[in-house]
Amino acid sequence: MVISTAHMAQRIREAREFSKITQVEMAQRLNVARQTYLDMESGKTDPKILALVTIAEITGRPFNWFVHGESDERDIAFTHRDDLAALTSLLSQLPQVARQTVMDNALSIAEYVVSMTPEPRNE
Repeated sequence: MVISTAHMAQRIREAREFSKITQVEMAQRLNVARQTYLDMESGKTDPKILALVTIAEITGRPFNWFVHGESDERDIAFTHRDDLAALTSLLSQLPQVARQTVMDNALSIAEYVVSMTPEPRNE
């Protein structure tokens, strides 16, 4: 199901704010007038597909999230972007052997936690 213009506008604003980009910066990166961007973000106009694809790329959000409004609670690439960047930075400073050991242990811990997490019941 495709979401409404108002909901899409809200998603555009949320993604921009989460990415710590100003409206002026976003308009510049989209190569549109500030007012044109404001109209997209306020829901006054629908964004063109190319603009929406570019916004998704700039903010790191999946295109689907803007159009279909699917919940991205499990989208850790977006919700934990800063943590993942810090982790990647630290891992890149380790020698390959240590990096592999950390990754193996992290995967083992994650697999264990997943196996111990009860599945949600459909009632």
